[in-house]
Amino acid sequence: MKIIIVAHGKIKKGPEFELISDYVTRFNKQFNNDFLTSLEISESNEFERIFNTKVSKMLDGKESMVLLDKSGEHTDSEGFAKFLNTFSEKGISKIFFVVGGSEGFPKHLISKAKKILAVSKMVFPHKIARLILVEQLYRAKCIINRHPYHKA
Repeated sequence: MKIIIVAHGKIKKGPEFELISDYVTRFNKQFNNDFLTSLEISESNEFERIFNTKVSKMLDGKESMVLLDKSGEHTDSEGFAKFLNTFSEKGISKIFFVVGGSEGFPKHLISKAKKILAVSKMVFPHKIARLILVEQLYRAKCIINRHPYHKA
C-alpha cells in the first residue's frame, strides 16, 4: 500500500526537514516485502482556500482519505497500526493523509470526511505535526512487522 501525505505549505531545509526525510527514507527502505510499500509527501503552497477546495474534490467518494485535525479521533501507536492494517485487508492500494493549513479544515470538509484523526490534543506547528505523522507511520510499520523499534 502506498501512503501519500498531502500537506498545505512547504517545509524549508532545516532540522525538521532532515528528520522528516530520515523517517521517510527509513519507511521506504524497511521491510521490502511489507504491504506498506512507500511513503511520499506532496506539498502545496497555494492559498489555504484553494488547497481546501482541492481536498474537497479529493474526498468525494474516497474512503482512503484521512484528515488530520484537532477534532479527530485520538489513538495510540498500536491502534494506528491496526487502522493501517484495515486498509490493507480491504485491498486499498493507496491511502492519503491530509494535513491542512494553519486555519484547520472548514466544517464542510470535516463533515464530508470518512475518517479524521488527531495528532494530539496539543497544537503543533505544521512541520512538527508532519514529523510526528511520518514517525508514527514508520512506528506502525515496525509494529506490524514486530520490529524492536516500538518498545511499548
